[in-house]
Amino acid sequence: MGDVEFVVEGPVRRADVPELCERLADLVRERGARVVAVDARGLGGPGADAVEAVARLALTARRLGCEPRFARMDPRLLGLLGLLGLGEVVGEAEEGEEPRGVEEGVDARDPPL
Repeated sequence: MGDVEFVVEGPVRRADVPELCERLADLVRERGARVVAVDARGLGGPGADAVEAVARLALTARRLGCEPRFARMDPRLLGLLGLLGLGEVVGEAEEGEEPRGVEEGVDARDPPL
């Protein structure tokens, strides 16, 4: 059990997404992965097909008990995901929230609310 890398080769069209998810699922099951690093540069720029691919790949990994971590994503796609409220899918924090895996520190000298 451990980490695995999954490379998305593009360009990705909507019709490619089910096969991508199936390949990801096979890899995660085969390796017993707990974390999958998704090299997302093959997704290209912002668009509906790329957004669907990101969302469905993340969902596929999570359904298998595996944490997806996206890397090398086009900044414009990352921005679009944030605008759509899907930034958390790729590990970005929503405005005013701590990033996933980071907890706000508490100062013992702070009075209770």
